[in-house]
Amino acid sequence: MQKVIAEGNFLVKTIVISGSHSNIGKTSVAEVMLSSLNGWSGLKVTTVKEKSGCERGSNCTVCSELKDDFDIITDKKIINEKNTDTARMKSSGAKKVVWLKANTSGLKQGLKKALYCLRGSKGVVIEGTSVLKYINPDLAIYLKDGATRPKPSAKQTEKKADIVYDINR
Repeated sequence: MQKVIAEGNFLVKTIVISGSHSNIGKTSVAEVMLSSLNGWSGLKVTTVKEKSGCERGSNCTVCSELKDDFDIITDKKIINEKNTDTARMKSSGAKKVVWLKANTSGLKQGLKKALYCLRGSKGVVIEGTSVLKYINPDLAIYLKDGATRPKPSAKQTEKKADIVYDINR
């Protein structure tokens, strides 16, 4: 399989953890993997729909705070904020954690730049569903819940997964 090429033309090993919807367990799987993969980093990807409200119906302000096509957060104070996915990734053993917030038109470029921020890592565990439109990871894991309708970005993602795990089985 073709390795992921980040900005700066370096190759990086990647594992992508995607899912049929929010709160299905993607971060929990990332934690387990990062606790076993010494020297690997974590990338949390949040995709925001252009010019629409929060698709999650959440009050977290991620959607409203995005001013450009993408934003890469490396600030340790934000990354390590209690009860966040990024803090969970970091505390599980990630060498470094970066958070990419992007709208759909900025995701590809933002992904390349975010991966560049993680250069020097042995590999990167990426938590995000939409990223599979743009990269071919070394391993793609898809979590699904047969009882819940998948979000739109997940429809094609399951087909690209190497491992599909139904959390209800």
